[in-house]
Amino acid sequence: MGGGLGRPWAVLKRLLRLVAISQALSPLVAVVVVVVASSTATTVDSPPSPLTSSSTPPPVQEVGGQEGVREERRGREGESECCAEEAPCPKDYPTPSPQQLEEQCGGEQECSDPSLPLACLACTCPYSCIYGQPALASCRLRAGARCRAGGGTMAGGEEIPRKFTCSYCYLSPPAGHSCTGDVGCRSVGSPTSNQHWYIANCTSGPSLVCLGKQVFSKRVECNWTEGYSWTTALVLSVTLGGFGADRFYLGHWQEGIGKLFSFGGLGVWTLVDVVLLAIGYIGPADGSLYI
Repeated sequence: MGGGLGRPWAVLKRLLRLVAISQALSPLVAVVVVVVASSTATTVDSPPSPLTSSSTPPPVQEVGGQEGVREERRGREGESECCAEEAPCPKDYPTPSPQQLEEQCGGEQECSDPSLPLACLACTCPYSCIYGQPALASCRLRAGARCRAGGGTMAGGEEIPRKFTCSYCYLSPPAGHSCTGDVGCRSVGSPTSNQHWYIANCTSGPSLVCLGKQVFSKRVECNWTEGYSWTTALVLSVTLGGFGADRFYLGHWQEGIGKLFSFGGLGVWTLVDVVLLAIGYIGPADGSLYI
């Protein structure tokens, strides 16, 4: 009987020894991988520059903006807006309601204030302006709008010249427009993967004078998080990775159960997960970013 139990017990001891060795090696492997990953972060984690010629598309680009580019470069079907003397800017700005005029244009704000909302103004811009250079828009107060000027109050119909930078709305800096979020996009994997990007609906700022359409589509990088910590995940992988604690923490339940009942894949799975977690390839199951 003793001989019959000796062989399984010897095999079990070898498995436990292998798991212990892999767990002991995990901290060393994690340190090495983190050092290597940090030294190559500029080449691995940085999205491709829009000015660099590459087979991959630039990380942030306007989708559906071909119309604006065509307007800027050449006219089609007669005279395009790029060659017109004056045209509305933004050209699709909606007509405000009387309630909006009362709330935003009640006469408390200076007429010369650059933050005066476009709801108070109807502007036209010279599409022949030099791109990226200061230009002057012809604006007038909308009917029912008021603002302060020189100690008095200006009413609807008054002319208010306004300076702006000659640029299309979709080319404004990120601070100049707001975009809808998408919590369904994936933030893990290769930084150049299409999973890192989604098409967002964006709107230029309420006081930004710009050419083209105020509402546009733009390719935006995933930037949402649910509070998962990379440090916590790595510590769990190094210390309790053989029991699937790292996978359970990140929400990968199937892989966690597999690691638990296979002793971390006899140690091999544990080491592999330490490496993948250290370089950021494995992330939360919901696709969010680490904090």
